[in-house]
Amino acid sequence: MKEARIRNKARFDRTHRLRPRKIEEGDWVLVYDSSLDNQHRSTRKFAKRWFGPYMVRSVNDNATYHLMELDGTRITTPVVGKRIKAFKKRNEAEPNPGADSASSGEEDE
Repeated sequence: MKEARIRNKARFDRTHRLRPRKIEEGDWVLVYDSSLDNQHRSTRKFAKRWFGPYMVRSVNDNATYHLMELDGTRITTPVVGKRIKAFKKRNEAEPNPGADSASSGEEDE
């Protein structure tokens, strides 16, 4: 019975992944606000559930991450890997939908 459980665990570990690519030091991540999961008031319905982006400062063996803000400020509390996801930076070649002609230096006369 014990050997069967060990084989099942090995199979489970091979087939189930938390994420397709490991998050490493220097990666940008978003952090999920799990405090909103059990609140059912309508005022919290449209609240922001993801915060960030943050940069990964270090990765621990127990699947926790030490983060820092993009300006270098360290966040003291480690974050569990289940609460973070990789942040995908926007490609600089893509147009910015929020930019208008006044911000680019062109003015309509």
